[in-house]
Amino acid sequence: MKKDLIFAPILFVLSTALALLETTGMTAHIVISVVGAIVLVVYTVLTKKEWKIPALEIGMRISYGLALISGIVLKIKYIAIIGVFHKIFAILFAVALLVIFIHKLIVNKKK
Repeated sequence: MKKDLIFAPILFVLSTALALLETTGMTAHIVISVVGAIVLVVYTVLTKKEWKIPALEIGMRISYGLALISGIVLKIKYIAIIGVFHKIFAILFAVALLVIFIHKLIVNKKK
């Protein structure tokens, strides 16, 4: 749980910063997304054995990956539907991260 208390808030702050594209600009958006990917990989490696709901944990990570890939495609060539998918997966990542973190807090409090 200690690792979750470290990584989940960091990832949530990074996802919030990514949502502020108009404020931060594209260069910062790209840097933040790469930092987020690195943090997510480290978080995954350190906590994989502690996953309570593996399907949700995997889904959260897949949604970040799909948002990252669709963002790269958007940077190369703007296609409106890919922009929609990019936003949907970004929102799914943030929601899944929040759900997982709250679930772990509740389960840990019951112990």
